[in-house]
Amino acid sequence: MKRLFLVLIALATCDAEEITFKQPAMVMEKAFPIGNGDLRARVKGRTGIEPMAILPKGGKRPATANVPGNAFCGPAWFHFSLDWLAGKAPVSDYKRVLNLEDGTVVTTFKRGGAGFTWTVFASSADDLIVTHLRTDKPGALNFKLELPTEHKGKVHVEDRRILILNGDLGGKKSKPFEARAWVYPMESEVTPGTKDITVKGEGEALILLAAETDPEKIKTLPDRLKPLGFGGDDHPDVFQVWKGLLERHTAAHRKSMEGAGEGKTRLLSRYLKVAITRPAEGEILPPEPGVPAEPIILPELDPEEMVDPDLLPKKE
Repeated sequence: MKRLFLVLIALATCDAEEITFKQPAMVMEKAFPIGNGDLRARVKGRTGIEPMAILPKGGKRPATANVPGNAFCGPAWFHFSLDWLAGKAPVSDYKRVLNLEDGTVVTTFKRGGAGFTWTVFASSADDLIVTHLRTDKPGALNFKLELPTEHKGKVHVEDRRILILNGDLGGKKSKPFEARAWVYPMESEVTPGTKDITVKGEGEALILLAAETDPEKIKTLPDRLKPLGFGGDDHPDVFQVWKGLLERHTAAHRKSMEGAGEGKTRLLSRYLKVAITRPAEGEILPPEPGVPAEPIILPELDPEEMVDPDLLPKKE
């Protein structure tokens, strides 16, 4: 039987500008959606292994002025698998926040005497999913990154700090795609494997994820980000790149959210429309004074969509 997406606003603490959960998402309905029109993801905020599903552009239904659409449904391209390398160490003071006005998901928690802040957003300005990890205890940040997929694909490491997935969606015709993740710790060095990249003993790190059906477009990313200090043979200034990406994303997202009003329902509805589906220009109008906020209508999931394994099997 098909099940409706649960309405986030009814499941969590919700201020006018944000939605908060006190625990990670164990089912996809409680995962926070992020998107930039081309790349979409569901952020579960797990502190063991985060299997963030990366979804391509498109969807079974387009967005309309009243319905956000379901472009964040469907089978994943691949997963952004972030292993915190913490085993079963206990976690306290957990909080996962979706900020509707700037389109960021910020997860904070404590473990092993250290506090961690994990920020994720999908930048339409730079065609990236950006992940920033930070701890308040020097050397306490440890993680391993993988890019598993259910589709046909091969993973390799390039230049130590770049994890590359070459995949094919298959079907009646070949549908190749490429994903690249750049991993930059603040001070330490990465440890590349054959299909993963590990960082240990760090205090801060930045991960940039791009995915395209046109691999040549991904290769232009370092040049496009040169004004932020990214690209070239030298290790970039992680803080400078992070600050620049966040500022550009925040400015673009807030501009798209102008006129959303203060109503929680309207704000969430507008967030889903402009941040996830990128509807055609002029399709969504600013709310009119005195018009009540329309209800959130979220799409149905196919039965197979409810299967949510922590890690997908890797195919060679």
